[in-house]
Amino acid sequence: MKDVRQIIAENLTELRKVNKLTQLELAEKLNYSDKAISKWERGESLPDVEILCQIAELYGVSLDYLVTKDHEEATLEYKISKERANINKTIITWLSVFSAVLLVVLSYVLVYTITGYNLWILFVWMVPLSSTILLIFNCIWGKRKYRYIILSVLMWSMITSFALQFMKYNIWLIYCLGAPGQVIILLISRLGYLKRKGHQSIEKKEEENEKDSEE
Repeated sequence: MKDVRQIIAENLTELRKVNKLTQLELAEKLNYSDKAISKWERGESLPDVEILCQIAELYGVSLDYLVTKDHEEATLEYKISKERANINKTIITWLSVFSAVLLVVLSYVLVYTITGYNLWILFVWMVPLSSTILLIFNCIWGKRKYRYIILSVLMWSMITSFALQFMKYNIWLIYCLGAPGQVIILLISRLGYLKRKGHQSIEKKEEENEKDSEE
């Protein structure tokens, strides 16, 4: 049983690192504590079969992959397929964004051609629309560190769009909402950063302790 635990522990650690996840980020995806993830990767305990299946599905590997060792060729193939998947995700994300941009341009051309009305405000609203699409895809498979940048762009572009859309009502004071909003975004991002940094330092210490014990 000890050997099986160690094999699973090594595979879980390797897969997490290949996917560039911290133990905390993986714990959030599995709805488990980061302490449980740490115990699994140290071989102190085993996740149940249901969680193993969930982990295998998350990483896109078979259950056999998690419980067997000496699969260097399979690991190389997995890394290559993972890189291809990441490229595909990037292409899909930007394809969606530029599709939205194309839709806005077509709408402008049609309105101008049929009515002669210069609906320039469409290009202003194009920015928050594109930011919303980027935010959705970032939440699905993107990196958290970019999420706060996208949120900031989305917030300020929304404020600008409303101000220009209804500028005849002189609502420029709406920009006052941006300051507290930006502070909130910065504070949340800082909290997330400190939490990840603290967890990464704990992981590093655990790895150093494991190396010291092996020596």
